[in-house]
Amino acid sequence: MSISLKETLRKILIPDVFGEINAETAILKENDLSAKLREVQINGVSGDSILIKIDCVHANDYFFCNANGNLKRCDYLLITRVRHKKILLFMEMKSNKIVETEIVQKFRASECLFDYIVSILRQFHDTDFNYGEYKKRFVLFQEKPLPKRPVHSQRVGSTPDNYLSKNYDPQKPPTLESLS
Repeated sequence: MSISLKETLRKILIPDVFGEINAETAILKENDLSAKLREVQINGVSGDSILIKIDCVHANDYFFCNANGNLKRCDYLLITRVRHKKILLFMEMKSNKIVETEIVQKFRASECLFDYIVSILRQFHDTDFNYGEYKKRFVLFQEKPLPKRPVHSQRVGSTPDNYLSKNYDPQKPPTLESLS
């Protein structure tokens, strides 16, 4: 992963949007006091990865209406790699009842927001980020046992509509490789 990408993102995004990666572990935190799932850890994350609290990045609320959920956001985006595979991992943490359409809207809107960030990188910062080299993955973490979802012909987790659901167990945190 390009060091210049990390540096450029640190220049254009406010410091509060960056998440924590310590000793090859990405730490996702939920600040809502009513949330039961307050933290998710993902092991095996490379040191040059970038964790963005994408729900902190707001689009211009004065320009867009929230008609179809376009102003919603998932919790985190991890820009990383597993071996030689580059990955954009969009992640949502849920403690309450899952509303399928809301989760899909959050993933779609977050994907659009990141498209916008990439456009800014290209147009104004001459960054060598090649969006086409990255595989997108969409993962929902929940504390409770998850209901079975219908299996689609597409690979689970490869689109916002076909996201991967993971029951989070703090005793056995997932590895990045198991999510990619």
